[in-house]
Amino acid sequence: MLPLEGMQVLDLSQLLPGGLCTQILADLGADVIKIENPQGGDGFRNTAPLIGANGSFFHILNRNKKSMTLNIKTSQGRDIFLSMAAHADVVIENARPGTMKKMGLAYEDMQDLNPKMVYCSLTGFGQTGPYRDRPAHDINILAISGILDLLGEKGRPPIVPPIMISGAGGGGINAALGILAALLRRERTGKGQYLDVSILDGLSPFLALMMSEYLARKESPVRGESRIGGGHACYNIYETRDGKFLAIGCLEEKFWEELCRCLKKEDLIEDLMAPLPRQTEMIQELKVIFLQKTRDEWMMILGQYNICFSPVNSLPEALEDSQIRHRGLWFQASHPVDGDIPQQAFPVKFSQDQPVLRIPPPLLGEHTQEILKTLGYTESTIEDMRTNGVV
Repeated sequence: MLPLEGMQVLDLSQLLPGGLCTQILADLGADVIKIENPQGGDGFRNTAPLIGANGSFFHILNRNKKSMTLNIKTSQGRDIFLSMAAHADVVIENARPGTMKKMGLAYEDMQDLNPKMVYCSLTGFGQTGPYRDRPAHDINILAISGILDLLGEKGRPPIVPPIMISGAGGGGINAALGILAALLRRERTGKGQYLDVSILDGLSPFLALMMSEYLARKESPVRGESRIGGGHACYNIYETRDGKFLAIGCLEEKFWEELCRCLKKEDLIEDLMAPLPRQTEMIQELKVIFLQKTRDEWMMILGQYNICFSPVNSLPEALEDSQIRHRGLWFQASHPVDGDIPQQAFPVKFSQDQPVLRIPPPLLGEHTQEILKTLGYTESTIEDMRTNGVV
């Protein structure tokens, strides 16, 4: 039995943070009903590259969910949603603060209707504070948090990360964690609650080490100069003779000593924590050494020592990596309309009842009629609602 079997989630969110959150809940067994606007639905459905009729990113985020088209801006659509919310375990939305209140669908509008409900609002900056009404994307939230200033090389501008650190790590995963905790509390108290999930707030754990060092020393780290940001020889990226790269992570003395012995540079052993000027010299020495052999040659050599090292894989190489393949982190699934679609595996391995793909990502409105019939609507009434743009 999956942990959330029997629980219903009404998903009003779009984009990565909400989509990832509700896919986690769906993978764990919840009955997730994705509420989509009848005029096109989730924006990722039409975002290139397309696989069949839907975007690849839509397929990645929406397995194990049902799709219901419902225009909640209409009075009839609002009433239908409220009738569903009266029996739902979770409602999640990611609209700007105040938007749900204008429609009469905020937590306070439903709290008495369903005291056991867990209602999650997932936004960039939360429901309070001077930035609450600001629009933002991943790069903006990373910039405000202080993370973006740390990413990049010494003497060069910050990089533009092509990975969704904010939306996934700060948003979707934290929202799922909060919802699971609230559901556990409800099991003990019988009461639901409101969750104000801010993506900015969720980035704090990513900064824990660097911020703790800054708060202790009161010295602002400089991009490309910190111990884990490219300033030390023991924790760095080195190019090999064939134009590929190796990642070295020998922060501890035992690993650094092994690396120095491997490279026949025992004279560097005592300089693990040397000041920055000496670190710069050592980095240059190691760069020269690593350029003497190909990456595969270095993998064979380094593998004979107790060293933290790895190849810097491209995405094609990552998919072929033996550990990634063994753990089944990425796979292809069959969709009844779109053919083979990419999927990311649930990231936790359970000894019992492993979450897997049970149903493929839904077609737009695929389950609308099914859901409305369970609410007592007749086929003729449903057809009238379609004509009037309600569903």
